[in-house]
Amino acid sequence: MIFNNSKNNELKRNLFGKELDYSHYHLNRNEKIAGFTIGFGVAFLPLFVFFQSIIVNGMFGIFFGFFSLPLYQNHLLRKQSKSLLIQFTDLLDSLSNSYTVGRNTMGAFKDAFNDLKNQYGDGALIVYEVKTILMGLENNFTIEELLTNFAERSHLDDVKSFVNTFIVCNRSGGNLKKIVMDSRSIISDKVEIQMDIETKIIEKKNELNIMLVMPIIIVAMLGTLGSESITNNSPINIFVKIIAIIIFIIAYLIGKKIIDIKI
Repeated sequence: MIFNNSKNNELKRNLFGKELDYSHYHLNRNEKIAGFTIGFGVAFLPLFVFFQSIIVNGMFGIFFGFFSLPLYQNHLLRKQSKSLLIQFTDLLDSLSNSYTVGRNTMGAFKDAFNDLKNQYGDGALIVYEVKTILMGLENNFTIEELLTNFAERSHLDDVKSFVNTFIVCNRSGGNLKKIVMDSRSIISDKVEIQMDIETKIIEKKNELNIMLVMPIIIVAMLGTLGSESITNNSPINIFVKIIAIIIFIIAYLIGKKIIDIKI
């Protein structure tokens, strides 16, 4: 394993300061509000349909609102990691083009910075990372140290694999252009396959969501018809409704697990 923790820690202290660690996602104020609102709504609306008690359902809604924050945070973290990997393939594409015209590593990353800045804008994660690499090169850090630091913080196996291969090739004087092109091709194929899988199972995801929502709609419709078996909150009715809700949740989690395909 090429990664060296002591060098990585030294690099963080001397250059990064508040470096980005992609194993965590920090929610901003708007994201916290959005996560809480989603959790509150998902809990409050079905419970209100079943039990029709604003105070009790509101209390459960508030509880699930806070409970949903880490779930929403994990969702955004996965989305961020996916976005970073896609942007990383564009970095490799730009590096490959630069190596093709004979640019050295410093020049290749400068070209990549301009290309990615034009493509994604100043706020993109990959633009920040390439800018950090250029700063490190200007401060006499080696490209190996800088790429290793980025790979460790990215927590992406594809990035780590590329960096390991790049370092070995760079030390042995190998063909960097070929390494970059091959890595880009492999990662791009993997991303494309994942997107194809997601496209093909989107219908099943919609069916799963409908399966979860339909019982709530049916109960709501029966409630408008004055069905006593729905509106009455007798002990036996409450028990049956709770069991039904638990069954819905378990069925949804099992279905979600089945269609969650990773490569």
